[in-house]
Amino acid sequence: MPNHHDRADIEQTVDLLVGRLAARMRTEQGIDLTLGPRARARLLVELTADPHPDDHSIGSSLEDMLITPLDQALSTHGPTRSGTLTVTDVAREYGAWTVTLT
Repeated sequence: MPNHHDRADIEQTVDLLVGRLAARMRTEQGIDLTLGPRARARLLVELTADPHPDDHSIGSSLEDMLITPLDQALSTHGPTRSGTLTVTDVAREYGAWTVTLT
C-alpha cells in the first residue's frame, strides 16, 4: 500500500483492512461482519487527524480502535454467535476504545 497523504487513500486502506477482518471472521467464526456508517465515519475522523499517517499507523490504530474492542465485546457476551453482526459505533471511553454492536 502507498503512503497515505489524503482522506481518499485512508478510506481505501480502512475499507481494505476491514474487508480482510470481515473475511477472517466469516471463515473462522461464521459471522458476517459489517461496519456501519457511523462507526466508519468515526474511524476516519480519528485516522485523518494524523497529518502524515502511514500503513503501520493506520493498521495499529485500527487494531486499537476496532479489532481489540470487537474481540473483547465478542468474548464478554458469551459464545460467539453466527450470523450478521454490525459495528454501529466506536467510541473512546475512559481512554479505551469500545464498539457498539447490533
